[in-house]
Amino acid sequence: MSTKAYIWGKKALELARVAERVAKNSVVNFIFIPQLVDLRMIAENVEIPVFAPNMDPINPGRGFGRDLPEALREAGASGVMINHAEREKTLAEVVGCLRRAREVGLRLIVCCDTPQSASALATLNPDAILSEPPKLIGTKRPVSKEMKQFIIDSVKAVKEINRDILLIVGAGISCGEDAAEALRLGADGSGASRAICESSDPERFLADVARAMERAWRLRTEIDETG
Repeated sequence: MSTKAYIWGKKALELARVAERVAKNSVVNFIFIPQLVDLRMIAENVEIPVFAPNMDPINPGRGFGRDLPEALREAGASGVMINHAEREKTLAEVVGCLRRAREVGLRLIVCCDTPQSASALATLNPDAILSEPPKLIGTKRPVSKEMKQFIIDSVKAVKEINRDILLIVGAGISCGEDAAEALRLGADGSGASRAICESSDPERFLADVARAMERAWRLRTEIDETG
């Protein structure tokens, strides 16, 4: 889950603690992605993975205003998400970020906007790929209901190249059922931002997401085991 610019500071920390409480009572894993300025504060106060919302493929030295991998790691980041539709990178930058992430021990989620780009990114072997259609981002119109084929095609594109890469989908996810449907369509996880940050009861919201995803995952596992 990402706070984007919906919440920050103390409110972001409160949400991270809520996510941690829900995670402790669930098999669902939550990754928290705050504003970069809040990274150290949140990482020092929760045990769930905290990812940075950006990284630049630079080495220590020159690089004014850019995000150094070593500094992110020292601040408490366990990983980074890059190339979101709201902060795109060039292919050369993505490749550089992958190299630098491995050098400093950061996990990397790379975002993309089509199944075709998901396929191309899979050849680079990131830890995870987040595939989401830009037109649904922030709309509360869930990709898992409005663009099911997008998810099916993204899963196929990535898993045909490397089944170990996690395929996450996002855009418009607004409730537990939205996230569960993404799993039923083959995704390994779901991203969300606006619906969580604007919820009047985020703990109830996240608990609903966790329960729905657990049910969907159990059903998928049972189907896989029975063939």
